Amino acid sequence: MTQGFTVENWKLKLTGHPREDSFSLDRDSGIIAVADGVTRDPSKYLPNKKDLFGMLKFLWLYPNPSPAQLTAKIFTGIFPEVLRNYEEQNRDEKAVRKAVEEANHAINWWNQANIQTPDYLTSDLGGCVVAGASERRGIVSLVYLCDCGVAIFDKKGNIRFKTKDEGPNNEKNTNYWKNFLAERGGWGNPKARGEFRKTARNNPQQENSFGVLTGEKAAMHYLRTSTQELNDKEILIVYTDGLEQDVKQSF
Repeated sequence: MTQGFTVENWKLKLTGHPREDSFSLDRDSGIIAVADGVTRDPSKYLPNKKDLFGMLKFLWLYPNPSPAQLTAKIFTGIFPEVLRNYEEQNRDEKAVRKAVEEANHAINWWNQANIQTPDYLTSDLGGCVVAGASERRGIVSLVYLCDCGVAIFDKKGNIRFKTKDEGPNNEKNTNYWKNFLAERGGWGNPKARGEFRKTARNNPQQENSFGVLTGEKAAMHYLRTSTQELNDKEILIVYTDGLEQDVKQSF
């Protein structure tokens, strides 16, 4: 049986911050899609969210609906729609990659219509990181980007397969980007945030870069696909980074 769930940060829910994760399940077709919208800057200089006034100011300035929320929903709508056009036996790695590519095209159209002059700060491109899978007769074709992922648990609850975290906070990248930001005044400095996004995102020339679906063609460079068997009583999970720590542990 195919099921899904979301876990909400109750503090953000109480404040009215828009939900920027999205998922879709097509139980009949065995198609799963998840997306994590990339949080936006509410203003050039970030409010201090450690006190009540700062949090209220953050929420007052934050776009709602947010581009992160909208682009995440675009992906989870387009991905299964494209795959349903394929015969079940043809929903392979090429097909799931094509589904992501079509979703990226749709995000590009949205950004062109709504973000005419991106500045990597308050007018940054809307984007999301994603994962998806198509399961048919025990064969899983999967695709993932950045720190979203796919895992398979065996019948004893142990992880048998798990995709790699290729986001900015994995073991390979985290120290590099921390130093990059520190040299430019830290995350609170607008120039540092702008340079980080411009340098780190969808930039294949940068060794420590990562992919985000923003409509840019370079995002496709970071897509990873795989084909896996799903044996009897095994569990397939497609997740965003909010579930990462739980996935690492025994199910």
